[in-house]
Amino acid sequence: MRNGKFGCALWGCGWVASGHIAAYLKNPDCEFIGLGSRSMSSCQAKIAEFGLHDTTIYPSFEAILNDPLVDVISICTPNDLHAEEAMLAAKAGKQIFLEKPAAVNENELDELVNTINEYHTKTMMGLVLRFNPLTRMQKRLIADGELGKVFMANVDYWFGRDRGGWMKEGKRAGGAFVLGGCHSVDLACYLMDTEISAVRGDAVQIGDWYDYPPMETAQVRFANGAKGVFSCSLTGFVPYTANIHLLGENGTILNDRFFLRRFQEQKEFFSIDTGVKKSGDVYSHPFPEMVKHFIDCLKEDRDSEHNVASAVNSHKACFAICRSAAANGQWIEL
Repeated sequence: MRNGKFGCALWGCGWVASGHIAAYLKNPDCEFIGLGSRSMSSCQAKIAEFGLHDTTIYPSFEAILNDPLVDVISICTPNDLHAEEAMLAAKAGKQIFLEKPAAVNENELDELVNTINEYHTKTMMGLVLRFNPLTRMQKRLIADGELGKVFMANVDYWFGRDRGGWMKEGKRAGGAFVLGGCHSVDLACYLMDTEISAVRGDAVQIGDWYDYPPMETAQVRFANGAKGVFSCSLTGFVPYTANIHLLGENGTILNDRFFLRRFQEQKEFFSIDTGVKKSGDVYSHPFPEMVKHFIDCLKEDRDSEHNVASAVNSHKACFAICRSAAANGQWIEL
């Protein structure tokens, strides 16, 4: 820290990086030290976007790791680089805001978790849906027993948009659920406060834009006995759509619509507007709240409950869906 502020830096200047940078600049406990990327033009684009003309430009990830002014690193690089770079950051004594996914396969994920534990690194996963006001309200209702026992959870992540470069390659992206649908898979586990115990996946190759199936579906078993059906599509003529449907003995949630037994006169779902924008745009995501939470944790010298470890099960479920689909839909125990 310097002058009571955490030194923050960013590596990887793609689309999502703007959300991180804006959040650091907004937080009074942060000093944005600098940024770096494998592409100098992407660095210059972020500098122009935010007017960061006096900020440090790091020519390499190693340069960030070696800068003693940097306390916190946001890692916003392609998916297949996340685990390796996060392990290097942990070994360098940095605290990490890691974009999802944490890794693109189970072996990398296990190695990352072991390294984080070994070096006592504090981490924050970029699972933005957890921080939406609607999510907070849904979780509170479930925790308070308003739904009773939840026995079915269905989620969808549909977002047909142009994705170029590394996102077209399955080896680097990790699969449809790993690339995008992990948000919705994680949300189901987070809201229900349970883990996924088994999955059975299916997939369809649509077109030739992606070298892996951009549409995956899954049947899911939860540790608490609930069942679920998940779907994810990176293609199709559809705007950003992230559905969460939870059916309980005393109530039902359909996104921002609620049907609760406590309201005996209720004949149809009612809606509550929490101001959440139904958008996949990073500028609509709650990055300022996420950075504030993480910095507050660091000030209190504690790890976040939204760390890498908290998302291990949902990650492994996504990996397993992909493996199951490739194995003709066999059930895989987690």
